[in-house]
Amino acid sequence: MKHDSSKSRSSKIQGEGDYASAKKYNEESSAFAHSGKVEQAAKKAAPRNAQEKSEMQHAESEGRSHAKNGENGSDLSLGSKPEKRAPGKKGSDQSAPGR
Repeated sequence: MKHDSSKSRSSKIQGEGDYASAKKYNEESSAFAHSGKVEQAAKKAAPRNAQEKSEMQHAESEGRSHAKNGENGSDLSLGSKPEKRAPGKKGSDQSAPGR
């Protein structure tokens, strides 16, 4: 009896390599995006008062403080986007040593 190792191997893939879950997520998120319910969901998720708005901004700021932005891991300010760099490049001085 021959054992189909490719089937058993793929069924054990988990985490970021869980292809079936990734496919399901992509299909469902695309369906939601095209459903016309995004605006409604955004309004429902919006803060209901000033205190809730402040708490949400604090939580976002706290989360962003853990995001890597450059070599020092500094936080991203609200609404900012990280600087785009070529892979493997670090720091603002990207010239070769001795230049």
